[in-house]
Amino acid sequence: MQTQKVQTQKTSYQQPLKNLLPAFALPIAVASTILLAGCNEQTDSNGNTQPEVVETSEQSTISDVDTSGSTDTENVDTGEMVSTRDQPLSIDWSRIDSGQKPIAPEEFNYPFELDGESVKSQAKFSDITPEQAQHTLTVGMASNEPLEKLLDQLGDSYLSHKFSESEAKLIVYTTPNVKPSQHDYVIAHEFARGLTLPIEIIPQPKAEDVKSTQPATK
Repeated sequence: MQTQKVQTQKTSYQQPLKNLLPAFALPIAVASTILLAGCNEQTDSNGNTQPEVVETSEQSTISDVDTSGSTDTENVDTGEMVSTRDQPLSIDWSRIDSGQKPIAPEEFNYPFELDGESVKSQAKFSDITPEQAQHTLTVGMASNEPLEKLLDQLGDSYLSHKFSESEAKLIVYTTPNVKPSQHDYVIAHEFARGLTLPIEIIPQPKAEDVKSTQPATK
């Protein structure tokens, strides 16, 4: 009888709990669904949001630089070449001279060793002595120094130039209106300062003159 009474009490306690479970289950499920949806929305939002880019001082400085010319070479203004072909022209060498005092080659301290590979290669290539090769290499490195001043006078009468390694001489080819001449230019650049660079102006004949001197073909 006592056992039956205890079981009856347990049953009476359990029955209200069973009735309350469905009532608790629905709000819990709804809350879980809302919470899960909120997490997914936050994850998508974080995944789609672009990271904020902080512009550094270096980046802003680079962006402010004018990109109209990317290199110094592109910015060099060569200017319009003066037309001189319609008049006789003689080089004024006083406007070309550097003002340096000449130094005898045997007194000059050459940057190339006499028994160095570059001197040996130059001597073999140009069929000259090692002493000549040593001098040619040094003078040749500064052979373009007087060109700018020459071009200022020649204008469009200038055609081309070359450095003769066997003679250590600068040769400038011009149109026929330029008077042929030769001059000893003293180099001012520290690499070959005081060494003498011979310059020769050689006018080239007109194309029609060349054709007229050619033998007629049968």
